[in-house]
Amino acid sequence: MGPSGKRAITALLSFLSGLLISQLIGNGSPVLVPRCPVQLRVVGNCSCNDLRSQLGKCQSRKFVTKFEAGHVPMVKTFKKKTKSQRKFFLDCGANVASSVQLFRDTYPKGQEYIIHSFELDERLAPYFAPYSDHVLHCPTAVSDNDGNMTAFSESAWAPDKGKNNNIDMQWGGGTLYVDKKEKIDTVSGGRRKLSHRKTVPTVDLSQWIQQNFATNDHIILKLDVEGAEYTILKKMLQDNTFRWIDKFYGEFHPGQPTGWTKEQKRKLMDDLKKNKINQVSWAAELQKYGDMDTLHKSQVPAKTPGSPGKVYSSCGPSSPTVPARVAVVVQVGMNAKMAHRLIETIQAYTSHIPLREMFLDMVLHWSVNHTIGVREGHPYPMGHFDLVHQNWIHSNLIMSVLRLQELDIQPAYYLPANVSDQMKDVAKNRGLRIVQPTAAFPPTSGTLLTYNNYYRFRDVERVPKALRMISSALGKTGGVLVLDSDHPDSYMNSVFLLDYLVENSGFQLVRIEDCIAGV
Repeated sequence: MGPSGKRAITALLSFLSGLLISQLIGNGSPVLVPRCPVQLRVVGNCSCNDLRSQLGKCQSRKFVTKFEAGHVPMVKTFKKKTKSQRKFFLDCGANVASSVQLFRDTYPKGQEYIIHSFELDERLAPYFAPYSDHVLHCPTAVSDNDGNMTAFSESAWAPDKGKNNNIDMQWGGGTLYVDKKEKIDTVSGGRRKLSHRKTVPTVDLSQWIQQNFATNDHIILKLDVEGAEYTILKKMLQDNTFRWIDKFYGEFHPGQPTGWTKEQKRKLMDDLKKNKINQVSWAAELQKYGDMDTLHKSQVPAKTPGSPGKVYSSCGPSSPTVPARVAVVVQVGMNAKMAHRLIETIQAYTSHIPLREMFLDMVLHWSVNHTIGVREGHPYPMGHFDLVHQNWIHSNLIMSVLRLQELDIQPAYYLPANVSDQMKDVAKNRGLRIVQPTAAFPPTSGTLLTYNNYYRFRDVERVPKALRMISSALGKTGGVLVLDSDHPDSYMNSVFLLDYLVENSGFQLVRIEDCIAGV
C-alpha cells in the first residue's frame, strides 16, 4: 500500500444526524458581515436616542419595540439609497418565534435579512431574545388601521385546563376575533381558552410598509394573523402596497368570526388573483413552507458514487487477490477542541496518509473559528431524532446542507445515529447517500464501553481494549469505521489505530467515495 492512493482516509464531515455550523463572535451572538440594521424611529417606552446610539455602535443588533396600550405607534424609517439591496422578512403573527427560527435556519441567505416580528401577546416576547438583526413589535397587532383593539389570548397551561378547540395543545398567541360565547366567558375563555384579554395597539400594516421601506428593498411578507388578513389584504390592494412586496407567504383563516361573508372573502380572493398576488403557504409549526423544496433542490453531483437514500455500511466484497477495504470516517461532534486535535493528529500521521483536502482544511478552520454542531439543527438526545416527524427531519437536513453550501461545500453523505424509513425518504429527496458504520468508536452496538471493561483502566490500558473492539467489529471484511471526535479516546487511540490499520490489519484503506463505489 504505497503512494498509489490505497492509503486514504476521508474526513467525512458527518452529521450525527447532520452537520450544523454556527459562527460565534464576541458574546456568542451569531453574526455574518458587520453591518447595522434598519434605523428606526420608535415611540412608546423605547428611547429613540438610545436606539440610535446602539445603531451607531453596530454591536448590539437586537431591538424590541414596545408600544403602550392606548398609544398609536408612529414608526418611521429612512429610505436611503444603498449600494446593495436591503432585505427584510416581515413576520406578522409571530407567536413563539417559530417563523423566525425556520426562516433563519432554512431560507436561502436567511441570515442576511432583518426581521420585523409583530405579536400581540406580550407573554411570548422572551422567545425572540436569542435573535440578532431582529426587531420585535410586541404587544402590537397588525391591522388595516392605527388604533387599539382587544387581543384575546390563550390562558396559561394547567393540568386541569382542558382541550383547546377540542385539541390537547398550548396554542400560544391570540386573535382579535372571537365569537359571542368566547367574548362573554371571561373565566375559561370558551372553546379556545381565550381568557387572557388586553387592549393592544394596532398598526396599519399597509401604511407602515410604505412609510418604512423603499420599493427597491427586497421584502418577504409572512401573514398569519388569525382572520385579520382579510381587512389587511383589502387595504394593501387599495393602497397598491404589493409594489413593495417581493414574496407573500401566509395562511387564510376562513373559520375565524371576522364578520366577513363568504361573498366578501371570495371577492378578495378574486381581486388578489386579478392582481397576480400569489400567496405561498407557510406553516412554521409544521416546519414547512410551500416552496421549500423548490428553493432547496438537491445539488449533489449526478456522478457521486452510490444512490440517494440508500444505506451503505460496507466497502464491497473482498477476494483472494483484492484485500478487504476500510474507510475511516471522522464524526465531527460538539467539542471543537477535540475535533481539532483528532483531525490534526490524523493529518500528521507519519505515513502521510492523504486526506481529502476539500473537507479537511474546512474542518480544521471550523474547529478553531466555529462551533460545529450535530444532530441536524436540533440537539435531540441520542435516540430521539429518529422518532420525530418527517417534516423535522426534512427541514433540519435542509438546514445542515445549507450551512455547508454557504461555505461552498456540497455534502453528499449523511450519517444519522439510526436509520428509519422516513429518514431514507428525506435523504433520497435531498440526494444524500446514507452512511452507517460497520464499526464505531465508541461502539454503538455489540460490546459497549462500561466501567468494568474499559473506563476503570489507565489510558495505556484502554488503548488495546478499544482497538480490539474495533478490530472485532471490522472482522475480516472491513467496512466503514466511524470515530466520534467528542470522545477524547478517539484522539488518544488515533495513532495506534492507524499503525494497526496500515501495518497489521491487511485492510486496504480507501476514501468513503471509493468504499461506496465498490458496493
